[in-house]
Amino acid sequence: MGFQIAVCNYQVFLSFRGPDVRDSFLECFYDQLKGAGIVAFLDRKEIEYGERIDDKIVEAIKRSYICVPVFSKDFASSPACLMEVAQMVESDKTILPIFYGVEPSVVRYQLGTYEESFAKHKRKNRYPDKIEKWKAALGKIAGEMGPVLTNVNGGYLQCLKDFVFKLWKLLRMDEQDVTENLVGIDRDVPEMVRKLGFSEDGQVVKEREMTGRWLLVVWGLPGVGKTTLAKVVYNKISQLFEGCSFLENVRDEIEEKRLVFLQNRLIRDLKGGGDSSIVESPSQGTKMIRLLFKESRVLIVLDDVDDFEQIKPLAELTWFGPRSRIILTTRRKDVYQIQTSEDQVISCGHDHEILPMNENHALELFHKCAFGLDHPPKSDDQISREIISAVGNLPFAIDIVGRYLSGKNENIWRQTLDDLKSELQEKVERMLEAYYKLLGKKAREIFLDVACFFTGVEKTIPCYMWAARKLGPVIGVDELQNTSFLKIGEKNEFLMHGQLKFLGREIVKKEDEDPRQRSRVWNYEDVQATLCEKKGTSKVKALRVTRDFIQVDGEVFHHLSNLRFLELDNVDIDGNPENLLPNLVWLDWHGCHDKYKLFAFKMENLAILNLCTSSVKLNSEDWKHLMEKAGSLKVLNLKDCTWINGSMQFPASSHLECLILEGCLLFSPTIQKSISNFENLLSLNMKRCKLFKHLPQALFSMKELRELLIDRTKIQRLHFEEGSLPALEILSACECEALCEVTDSIELLKKLRKLSLRSCKNLIELPAVIGKLVLLQEMDLSDTLIKELPPSVKYLENLEVLKMVGTYLKEFPEVIKDLKNLKELDFTHCRSLRGHCNIRGLFSLRILRLKCTRISHVLARDNGQVFLHIQELGDNIVWETVP
Repeated sequence: MGFQIAVCNYQVFLSFRGPDVRDSFLECFYDQLKGAGIVAFLDRKEIEYGERIDDKIVEAIKRSYICVPVFSKDFASSPACLMEVAQMVESDKTILPIFYGVEPSVVRYQLGTYEESFAKHKRKNRYPDKIEKWKAALGKIAGEMGPVLTNVNGGYLQCLKDFVFKLWKLLRMDEQDVTENLVGIDRDVPEMVRKLGFSEDGQVVKEREMTGRWLLVVWGLPGVGKTTLAKVVYNKISQLFEGCSFLENVRDEIEEKRLVFLQNRLIRDLKGGGDSSIVESPSQGTKMIRLLFKESRVLIVLDDVDDFEQIKPLAELTWFGPRSRIILTTRRKDVYQIQTSEDQVISCGHDHEILPMNENHALELFHKCAFGLDHPPKSDDQISREIISAVGNLPFAIDIVGRYLSGKNENIWRQTLDDLKSELQEKVERMLEAYYKLLGKKAREIFLDVACFFTGVEKTIPCYMWAARKLGPVIGVDELQNTSFLKIGEKNEFLMHGQLKFLGREIVKKEDEDPRQRSRVWNYEDVQATLCEKKGTSKVKALRVTRDFIQVDGEVFHHLSNLRFLELDNVDIDGNPENLLPNLVWLDWHGCHDKYKLFAFKMENLAILNLCTSSVKLNSEDWKHLMEKAGSLKVLNLKDCTWINGSMQFPASSHLECLILEGCLLFSPTIQKSISNFENLLSLNMKRCKLFKHLPQALFSMKELRELLIDRTKIQRLHFEEGSLPALEILSACECEALCEVTDSIELLKKLRKLSLRSCKNLIELPAVIGKLVLLQEMDLSDTLIKELPPSVKYLENLEVLKMVGTYLKEFPEVIKDLKNLKELDFTHCRSLRGHCNIRGLFSLRILRLKCTRISHVLARDNGQVFLHIQELGDNIVWETVP
């Protein structure tokens, strides 16, 4: 059976007969799937009591990637189980069976208990037209290879781990996200694949069919696109290996003493999920990697390495099984020329230099960045060529310069060209530093903070710190985005190119040879020099202390009087310090367990307090004391603080604006009521609060709340009262699997701008009054059971983004055809969607996604709507221009 690629509600559908299969087996199997990040449909977890199970099961099978029937002794006695396997075959699904206490031949040929069960079905004569269909389905499925569990009383853990790993590989859970512009990759990708011993279609080249282990060193200038190309190649060939891992930013991670993190990530990837923390020391990690994967055929990418010592504890060729491949991306061609010992021989190794783009590809990229078009005005063509030549046709540099020059006059273009006259390597570095100096002073401070501490961090919290320091984060971040020094990811996180991150850290290092005289300290050696010798200075503004230190003498902080940001990762403070760090704005103390040490910090200027995963137990009086002490506190993060009990209550605070309770198990009425004491709260995060089943009354009195996040809770109904949440702008209830109704009361949220109900798998419809939310800009209804949009949607005149991926739409919703501000429309994998797609009235549309639909025609305006930046259409869609 062919593996089907599709976006579905579930990745795996589990079919079993409950009385036969032990709960311990199911729980073990389900936990293994969850640990690997695989979303599974398990009927006792997913089907609500009283529903028509047949229809729900059929839909779940259709909307799953892979089906796993667990055949047991009396599986065939259940008509429902037989209907399920027949539906799997009819839907042409990829099916991987498990044989639980029964031999495959018994299932395939209907022997023993299976023969008896079919005889009973025949005597009852309830399914005369289905019995032969069921038998054929059993015969076909049982002919597939699958694990046979003869000992059903235990001993199946390793077998399940191996089976889940197989699912993980089939589902391509390790695929890398390639979001960069892919102009001109056709030159390098085929050659890199060939040097790894594969043909264009991913088959092993016969003359290279050998047992040796291969290595490819991908090298070139900074910003030339090495990481992007490695991701493309990785995605192309990863299916050919038993285990795969792509480790990014190896040099930075090791510099920050995160080698153990990399080792754990490598082990988890190669095993296909599982525990996130397996080893606790580098030596243990090395031994574990060598032991676990010595017979495995693996593909490993180590991104951005510049020294053989960085490779040694992670992935030497000889540690892995025959036909393994390792790809290194590096600036140095000779990074792997050192051998650890004479008896270690590399069977075959290659290098591949990534050269700058050719002129045509470089021009295409530059024009997109500078003009938003593939071709520039003719008058600008020559100067465009000179500029891309001056930066050596490097994609990264082209992106920076192009975005900087966008909208600038010719004099600025000429001046920029004159500034780009020097040797290539120095040119790129000097160019970046020159553009850094053109940034405003506040934007430069923000840039250095992100480069040293906040790459990959959600942007909201750092912005509170910058606001407290009067750095104008809104304007500063916007300036960095407009100049490509910073990007914002899909999860609202800061993204920064490796070359820019390197630039920012180098700028800080150049402040002084002595790290104690620098503004920011983050890597192990420099932190050690700052803390262990008790010689920190008032010049240090930001400090990260990792768990490598375990314990720090509290007296050292008296030398860091101007520290604004302090991160302590499971670090204890020794001694009995008092009045620490009077200028501290952000205290990030993961794993704090001593409230007296916490209260040793002066908190007058504290804007952010992060105690996530801590075990410090604060009662109501402690919270009152803390809030009085931290009178300027804006953000309180208690994520995964399991110590919070039902009797605890928060004191009143007029300053707190952001409260994060994500993952807090207890959410008692007392806590709910006390939240309303934060009268100026703007953001409330209650994701994964498992006991949260309805919107509490106290919530409705919060007049300033703008963001409410209740993803992955047990809430069943969204209902609001008159006058409640008048300022709410963002409502996210993603993956609330019990949510089945959004009532008409949602019209009360007059200021709502963003509504996300993604993966609410029991949500069938939107309320008819949804069109009254006239300020709504984004709406995500992906992976719900919604079949049509209410007529009132046509009144959502400010709607910019509409996502309905994997929904049950049957025809293009005419109610959206005149939404003039709609910029993004995503109907990907709406398999029932057919007919035409009328976008003539969507004047602002920039992104249109219709892949894996049955749309036959796109009706566009007579100019072809060339403004579309992204058109992801099906293979057979006809584009028609209509006046």
